[in-house]
Amino acid sequence: MTLYFYKARNNAGELVEGDLTASSEQEILGQLRQMEYTPVKISRDKGLDLKKGKFLSSIAHYNIGSSPVRLRDLMVFCTNISSMINAGIPLLNSLNVTSDLLTNPRLTATTRKISQLISDGSTFSDALAVFPDIFSDFFVSMVRTGETSGTMDKVLKDLVIYLEKEDNLRQTIRGMLIYPMILLTTCIGVVILIITFLMPQFVGIFTKAGIPLPLPTRILYQTGIWMKKYPLFYIPALIAAIWGIKQFFKTNRGKNFYGRFVLKMPVIGNLINKTLIARFCRTLATLLDTGVPMLMSLRILQQVLGNVVYVGIIGEVYANVEKGEGIYSALVARREFPKDVTYMISVGEKSGNIGVILNKIADFYENKVQFQVKELMVFIEPAFITLMAAVVGVIMASIILPMFDMIKTIKQ
Repeated sequence: MTLYFYKARNNAGELVEGDLTASSEQEILGQLRQMEYTPVKISRDKGLDLKKGKFLSSIAHYNIGSSPVRLRDLMVFCTNISSMINAGIPLLNSLNVTSDLLTNPRLTATTRKISQLISDGSTFSDALAVFPDIFSDFFVSMVRTGETSGTMDKVLKDLVIYLEKEDNLRQTIRGMLIYPMILLTTCIGVVILIITFLMPQFVGIFTKAGIPLPLPTRILYQTGIWMKKYPLFYIPALIAAIWGIKQFFKTNRGKNFYGRFVLKMPVIGNLINKTLIARFCRTLATLLDTGVPMLMSLRILQQVLGNVVYVGIIGEVYANVEKGEGIYSALVARREFPKDVTYMISVGEKSGNIGVILNKIADFYENKVQFQVKELMVFIEPAFITLMAAVVGVIMASIILPMFDMIKTIKQ
């Protein structure tokens, strides 16, 4: 088999180009006619008779750029391919057209490489699996199910719905964190400005006047002097500390600590738990609805959630399902899952509508997360403003107190 490159005109008269694998140019012409393309040019490169295994290996190590692929980029990817497949356009053509429509350069390059893999004889799911940093096991398993059942367009539509729900959930959590971070950064900036530039000027005046400085004033003044004098010490130390924390959280011990810690945090822990419940139910429902077996779905779900506590819970569910006991019996004793969730899952298992029930639970908890975030935002804004006012107030008080002593000295 040889890889041929072609240029052709579609029914709209637009020039399209791509590549196809065939044993002769006549076979390529036949494929183009089936795609309702009018051939313009067909070229052959004898050096491209590659073995599939070698080609996959080279693609896996191919540098396709560093721009991040967001969920919204994957939504566009799935929507375009699903619509074109539904309209009767072959998968290879759908990928070639989609690669020209995508705006993310990394996903564009990846789509073209996937097209090459499929031209060489790979399946769509196997081609996606070559790029695990973009297409998760969940994504690949969904596509593989669509290939097996012949419902690729429906599976891709389900993926779009799932990705949209996941993106909305992430945006909700991210939106809750952005505002406090802005306020915190502003507060730190104001404090640094006061103690490094404003306070030394006042302290100089007090020192010349012979006014003794209170303890808070001395502490803040020395802190500001130290920050101005040794920036090459504390800035690298801060960067090293952040890097060290990130590296720690990448270890198994760090993941265990972080996974358990975040769920025990007051208020935030409850919110994160609701988020994980929603993702647990949504992901499992999506996999089951597309025909992925329960045990395989649970294995994929462990990789999607990531939280060590929930990974352990899913492991218990897997063991129960393997023994034929179902999901409910493993979740009923877990405090992370409220009684309403376990009861609804029990009803779903008994009625045989577990996918429908899991989707309803996911919808309910996603709405609860959004509502709770709105409530937290109402509380966070005045709380941070009050905190900033208190911190700045303490600093200003350490400046004003010596001024009273100076006034008393002047009056005497």
